[in-house]
Amino acid sequence: MAWPVRITLLMVLAFALGACGSNIRRDFGGGGSDAAAMILRDRPAVEISIWEGAVVFDLRDYTAWAQGHIPGARLTTVQDLRDGRGLPEDKEAPVLFMGEGPTDSRPEMAAYEAMERGYTNVQVYPGGWRNWIGHKSVSE
Repeated sequence: MAWPVRITLLMVLAFALGACGSNIRRDFGGGGSDAAAMILRDRPAVEISIWEGAVVFDLRDYTAWAQGHIPGARLTTVQDLRDGRGLPEDKEAPVLFMGEGPTDSRPEMAAYEAMERGYTNVQVYPGGWRNWIGHKSVSE
């Protein structure tokens, strides 16, 4: 991807996340849905969520997951979720979706799928694996 395009995408993402504030709910739904997902902005927020019982779904490919992942994270794909595989029976259970980093759209797609299936405690970690291991984003 060309450098100007990357910068533009990162600026749009930074603006969108900045407009949301810290750890607030944001609507991902379409079609008049009142569903919302919680945005987790940093590693401590994710650690608290895990401590409180969140099931973490890592949406990266197997090779990336095998090289390192958040402890206890389940490897899955958006297609698995669309096919009804992987999510817990309890629709009130906290579910957290993460991918590679801020430009990875899979966590938002997964959150949307979970909310469409009636899950009420959906969380997204946009910083993903890159933030988890300490990479700084452009906005930091």
